[in-house]
Parts: sequence; structure tokens; C-alpha cells
Amino acid sequence: MKTKIFHVEFSKAGLGLSGGEKCMVELIRYFKKKNIYNILLTTDNGKELYTKLGLVEDENLKYITIKSFITEQKYHIFVSYILRVFMYFKIKPLIIKEINFENDILMCHSEFFPNTIACHNISKKFKKNVFYWFHMLAPDVFKGFEGHFTNQYKIPTPALIHYKLNQLFFKYVSKKSTIITVNPYYKFLFKKNDTYILKKFGGESIFVIKKYSGVTHNSNIHTSVKKYDIAFMGRFHPQKGLFEIIEILKILKKIKPDIKLLLIGGGNEAIKKKFFDLIHAHNFNDNIEYAGFISSDEKFELLSKSKIFIFPSYYESFGQVALEAMACGLPVVAYNLPVYDVFEKGMIKVPIRDNEAFASEIMSLLNHKTKLEKFSKIAKDYSSTFSWEKTGEEVYNLLDLNETS
Repeated sequence: MKTKIFHVEFSKAGLGLSGGEKCMVELIRYFKKKNIYNILLTTDNGKELYTKLGLVEDENLKYITIKSFITEQKYHIFVSYILRVFMYFKIKPLIIKEINFENDILMCHSEFFPNTIACHNISKKFKKNVFYWFHMLAPDVFKGFEGHFTNQYKIPTPALIHYKLNQLFFKYVSKKSTIITVNPYYKFLFKKNDTYILKKFGGESIFVIKKYSGVTHNSNIHTSVKKYDIAFMGRFHPQKGLFEIIEILKILKKIKPDIKLLLIGGGNEAIKKKFFDLIHAHNFNDNIEYAGFISSDEKFELLSKSKIFIFPSYYESFGQVALEAMACGLPVVAYNLPVYDVFEKGMIKVPIRDNEAFASEIMSLLNHKTKLEKFSKIAKDYSSTFSWEKTGEEVYNLLDLNETS
């Protein structure tokens, strides 16, 4: 009998796409091409977004959903999460009808409790091992995202405490399962588990870059018109170092008054307002073009018009956006986070919050065309060694799907 993979994503929030969801979408896309049957257990807004991204119900994909988006909009996300657990139990009989005890596989795509409670509850219906994805370690509760690597302390926030508790529960429920993680940095966390560390995580295929930027792997990325000196893409979130961009721009504008930044992203409205208030206060309006949140591959069209990608995050799990930028031929300047050891090439790393060094590396690239072209080629060539196709193949082999499909 044909193997089915049950993907659990009841923790979906909003209408944007997280890194973990991006991974799930790309894996299901790969499994469908391999004629593997997928059942995606998610929310109504999750189904809406994933369908827009190409995960359309067909002979290899079925959705089973809960209607939770209205509770997310009406109440706090934590209240919505609690309600989702009850919603799961209401649809549990529908899920069980689909399960073949001998062959089917269960995969949990995040550590938040609407996912882990559902997976733990239904895992006994699967003879095969259950797989739990772990994407990012929650930072120190007393330091937060901003202070974890800078040793600055702060009062714990309810959101961070909630995040940490979710991960403690995750470690408990996943004790007898296989952990799939994206970065060797996390290998110390799951000593009692069967843990698999992906060799290649994500990236973008060349045909995507060619479609949106008109650039092939062998062509010179600098043949395209460059409108922006630097580019940033990411969520407006405390971990992303958004306000460091202000400090970096202060330094850059003294040297290059017409410095031009492309800003792609969205998220926390309070952070967004504070950021743009500072932009106005420092008279950076003419130096920044804000493109908003872009979830489609059209972001590559904009990135290809930039020269350098800046990545001032205080905290990351891997850095998929860095790979996306490299695929467009943008060398990346970033703070030297431990998780970036996975990037052997294409990224120039400076000490965390050393914005003088950050700006100096940017200007060194902008002022030396030959150096910029050299680093651009290195970034593009290195990014081509990553792809979601390779990630899909790696997970496909891990699950022994050649033997069961």
C-alpha cells in the first residue's frame, strides 16, 4: 500500500510565511513530484496561503483543516492556540480514518504546542518513527534575541517565556522520535534522540533566478542594472537587528550621501512604526525604498537590482534569506553569529554590533568594482550548491521512501 505522509502545521499564524513553513511547502512540493501522497493538517489561513504558493489539492495532496483564523484575529494568539487543541480533537476521527498503521509517516513541522500536542496524541497510530523538525533554539529568557550573543540582560517577556516553554515541552514529547534539524549548531540539544542534521538546507534553483532576474548561472550578475547599493529582507522582529540598519546608515551616509537601501519585509507594526519614525527623524527618506512584504518569488527581481545584502540579525537559525540573496549574486555582510558556520563562502562576517566594521565592509565592496564582482561570483557559485531539490532528496532518503512508495 502507498505510503502517506501526514504533515502537522496547526500553529500557523497570520498570512505570512515563516522559515519552517517555507521548508514544509518545499518538501511537500518535492514529495508530490515523487508521487508520494501527502495529508496536510493545518488551519484555514494556512490552506489559503499554501494553495497560493502552489500546494493545490490533487491526487497527491489532501488538506484537513481547522477553522482557527477568526480566533487568531479575535483573541490573543495564545488563546487561539489553546482553542486549536480542542479543534484538533474534534477532527481527530477524520484524521484517523486516513492512517495506515503499517506504512504511514507523521511529521511535526514546529515546536509550538498546537503541533506537538496533536503529534504526541496521534503518534501511537503510526508504527513507523515520528519525525519532529527543529528550526531554531529559543534565546536565553533573561537576554532575549537582542542580548543572547551580546550578554545584555532584560526583563523576560511573556512571548519569550511562552516560546521557551513550548521548546521544553517539545523535548519531552519528542523523546522517542527522530529530530530533523537544519544546523550542526543544534546537535548538543538532543543527545537522547535519534537526530539527523541536514547536509544541505534550502536555497533557490537557478531557473527561479533566471525567471525573475534574467540572470543565468554562467552570466555576469553585473550585467543587470543596479538601482540599490544595499538591500535588506526580513521580518520586522526583535531578532532581525532592524534598528542597527539606522546606525549603519548614519555611518554610510557620511561617506556616501546618496547611499540607496532596498527594504523588503513586514511584521510587527510597533517595530515598523518605530523604525520609520527614526528614518524620518534622521532624514533618510530619500535613501530608502520600502517594498513591503513580498512572499512570492518576485522578490528576486528586486534583489537582482541590488549590489550587496546586509543581514544585521542578532539571532538566527540558519539564514535562508542570505542564500536567496547570494543566488542573485549579492555578497552578504552580517554579524558573526555561531549558526553562520554553515556558510563557508559568500558571507563577510563582522563582530556583533560593530557597525563601524559593518559599514567599512560595505564601502570596501562599493568602492572596488573588481572586489564586488569577485565576491558576487563567489556568492552566486556557492549558493548554487544549495537547493530545495537537494533538501527534498535528502529527507526522501532519510524516510526510506524508495522502499515504501
